Amino acid sequence: MATTTIVSDPSLSEITAPSAARLEGIDFARAMAFLGMMMVNFHIYIHNADTDPAWMTQLASLFSGRAAATFVFIAGVGTALLTARWRRTRDVADRRAARLSLLKRGLFLFIVGVSFRAQWPYDILHFYGVFLGLAALVFTLHARWLVALAIATTLGFVALYLFLPPAFGIDYWESPSFHEPGAALRDVFFTGHHPAFPWFAYFLTGLAVGQIDLHKSSNHWKLLIGGILLIALAKAIKFAALDLNYIKLVPVEEWGYALPYIADLFGSSAYPPTPLYVMFGLGVGFIVLSLSLMLCASDARRKFVQPVIYAGQMALTLYLGHVFIGVTGIEWFLPREMESIFWLYGIVIAFFIASVVFASIWRRYHSRGPVEWAMRRLVD
Repeated sequence: MATTTIVSDPSLSEITAPSAARLEGIDFARAMAFLGMMMVNFHIYIHNADTDPAWMTQLASLFSGRAAATFVFIAGVGTALLTARWRRTRDVADRRAARLSLLKRGLFLFIVGVSFRAQWPYDILHFYGVFLGLAALVFTLHARWLVALAIATTLGFVALYLFLPPAFGIDYWESPSFHEPGAALRDVFFTGHHPAFPWFAYFLTGLAVGQIDLHKSSNHWKLLIGGILLIALAKAIKFAALDLNYIKLVPVEEWGYALPYIADLFGSSAYPPTPLYVMFGLGVGFIVLSLSLMLCASDARRKFVQPVIYAGQMALTLYLGHVFIGVTGIEWFLPREMESIFWLYGIVIAFFIASVVFASIWRRYHSRGPVEWAMRRLVD
């Protein structure tokens, strides 16, 4: 009896491909990134209580910056799959179509994100739109050049951090603003919450990772080990520079900089987004993606987590919903005296479960989320 082999078509978008061809581990990873982003964003409005367990507050703080970085990294991987048809055919028409699609999607997200800023000043969508626009210029590059460009983007932030503030009297810590073109450019490329320097490095690395065969289990393990090594290396550099005080060996004051200002470049927090922060973020992204791909490689396991996969496929809709419904609800209905880390975890878990249930019900009747459908109708 003849058997039929289903071959995954890399030309299919990871957003629109049927289940036989898509890597649903990417959707699961995106859902995990969304869960982490909810933890960070809700924590802005739910403050800790003095009696909160230290381990719970420390665990919540670990998501800061890492979840959004994973989200952008996964977006890069998805974009690589979205443009895979051109890499397979090398056809000029396919390249033009892929570039136009990225530009239109980027413009859509940029407009939505900028409009969204009045409600949500920590918006990532307009940055995501900029990343897609920049990706339209570089998606044809080989993975090695994408990685080189990611490194240059990361180091580019260091150059801007050292040069722009003293040269132009810019306060890096000023609140991002769109009130005039110069401020808007600084927000998008330097001082914003997710500026292109260095956040585009996450996207570029995702583009590079998306060019490898993510169906192969050996590549899952390489990503996992690579993520662990990146985090270990970043922690070692930070320990040597700050804990062992090797940074004092650098004559920064002779160069006109205060030692604390330079020491910030060896931190791993989201502000400022230093090279070590990028390494930490990429390490987490590698680990989340690899474990998600491993989990979803089995039909039985994938079926078990299918509702979460549906949530990952509707991440844009759920992202907007968690602000309009989640953040607004917290601001309006959660009394200050009741705020604690327990409320944070409870609300995050409840909202994530509600998101998964909503996504599962919606997918029974529709192939895409409402915002995803609107974007596709407008730009494709």
